[in-house]
Amino acid sequence: MTKRNIVTFILLSLFTCGIYSIYWAYVTSEELNKAEKSTPDLMNFILAFLLGIVTCGIFLFYWEYKFYSKVDKLYGTNNALIYLILSIVGFSIISEALIQDTINKNDVANAD
Repeated sequence: MTKRNIVTFILLSLFTCGIYSIYWAYVTSEELNKAEKSTPDLMNFILAFLLGIVTCGIFLFYWEYKFYSKVDKLYGTNNALIYLILSIVGFSIISEALIQDTINKNDVANAD
């Protein structure tokens, strides 16, 4: 998975009013589908985002939980529920930054 700078991620997400977060979720979910094959692939994020609009955000929370669970399975963590709660209360940028931190730490561990 691609290592990304967390500060840059947060700043770009804030300056683009969340558009970079949408891009990040799309790219990261595609990478996650390729990296973790033991669970079914995640639905394309753009489709999930559109379904989230139609369902007033409810489907997007479901998709995010599946995304967080897949990250947990790949990296051996157990934080999906915490990330989901952060997203529900409006701190999805924090959960995304924490996930990117997990990816970055794992990439460093694999490089050694």
